[in-house]
Amino acid sequence: MQYLLFTIKKKSTHSIKGKLYTDNLFLYSMHINYLGDTILFTSFALLTGCMLALLVPVLITLGFLFQHIPELDKYLKEKYKEQFVEYENKTKKFIPWVY
Repeated sequence: MQYLLFTIKKKSTHSIKGKLYTDNLFLYSMHINYLGDTILFTSFALLTGCMLALLVPVLITLGFLFQHIPELDKYLKEKYKEQFVEYENKTKKFIPWVY
């Protein structure tokens, strides 16, 4: 996701400086990068074949849901004000079409 934002910022036709980025995968989930991390670590845990390894993605996901996402939302709301409120009202936070 960071690379995606980097490449878009470098293109002269996309002027997103000072604007909240809400295109591509961010249309479906406000924190799509955290969802990607959850899927990645869950797949690693499943590959180990050890059920105890699933504790890692569960703890990471709980950290995203209860610490990182609320803190980031607060920061974005302060920085982008109305832009963020509009985006927040039409986009799911974590899992597209669910939450």
